Amino acid sequence: MVNEIAPGQKVEGLFCVSSKALRTTKAGSPFVSLTLSDKSGQIEARIWDNANELAQGFEKGDIVLVEAEAVEFNGQCQLKVMKVDLADEVAVDPAHFLPVSSCDLERAWRTCKEAMKEVKDVTLSMLLREIFGDKKIIHAFRHAPAAKKMHHAYIGGLLEHTANLIDLTRLVLKKYHHLQSDLLLSACLLHDLGKIKELSWQRPPIEYTDEGRLLGHIGIGIEMIERACVALGIDAGNERILALKHIVLSHHGQKEFGSPVLPMTEEAMVFHMLDDLDAKLNFLSGLKEMRGEHEDWGWSDYQHLFERYFFLPPTKKDNGVLENMPTNPKEKADGGPIQPSLWRDDEP
Repeated sequence: MVNEIAPGQKVEGLFCVSSKALRTTKAGSPFVSLTLSDKSGQIEARIWDNANELAQGFEKGDIVLVEAEAVEFNGQCQLKVMKVDLADEVAVDPAHFLPVSSCDLERAWRTCKEAMKEVKDVTLSMLLREIFGDKKIIHAFRHAPAAKKMHHAYIGGLLEHTANLIDLTRLVLKKYHHLQSDLLLSACLLHDLGKIKELSWQRPPIEYTDEGRLLGHIGIGIEMIERACVALGIDAGNERILALKHIVLSHHGQKEFGSPVLPMTEEAMVFHMLDDLDAKLNFLSGLKEMRGEHEDWGWSDYQHLFERYFFLPPTKKDNGVLENMPTNPKEKADGGPIQPSLWRDDEP
């Protein structure tokens, strides 16, 4: 498995070709740049010898049998590929190549079904029954990833993310009783529904569909809601439907992040914050897993999307005490030092 490969090892195994590009060195010699993956992760690979010939034998998305040597390059483990052949896909289990949610997906689905039953508003309840009355939608909803890379990017990720939001919403509703619970629970179930058509995961790697690239999951989700409303005879200007569609359209929080409108209701503001919370914590969980089971807290690689490093605990359970905290871990991308956060002795 990818997560077991270390520099100096001889590697022979089955991998999915997540990316492939034929390039040339500064001297003009051809080489193949690859990303190989299985359910444990991804690893960069290069074909230096017989690059043109070997590159013709496989394409992105193929399952290949690779013989290689693991080497260290720029502080990262990389494969130097000597031989690559197409695998017999009939004998290959797809679950070997796509990561799967580690949560209890049956429990997550029960959480979603319970939330549907809790929605008492007639219009919203009818809408949920119409959409989730389709067995194909249910099957896709229970298996789809929630993203290609950023968060919950694995089989069952959409279901896990949805159930997490339902749990978070229930906690918020205990404190802020005036919020519309039916509206928020409906938004939990429907806000990312378009991802069942935006993403393709039937064979590795997780990829965008043509419809997904052209319309995006928000646009697709709105279409699915409107189509259900037409089937039910619900007026397009219905107050509840407008409020729900507003949450779906604005749940990314900012226009530069893909939302065509900003959150402009209490429920939309709350929902964006909860969605962002679950997505970001899942992303940080992935960073911790990449670091492995270290005994001490440590710094992640520089995350360009967030413009920062993250100071993270080990993946295994710790005692809650910060020990051996680094004082000047790395340099920022602009060359300046990153200073760690400081805790006063009298703070918890």
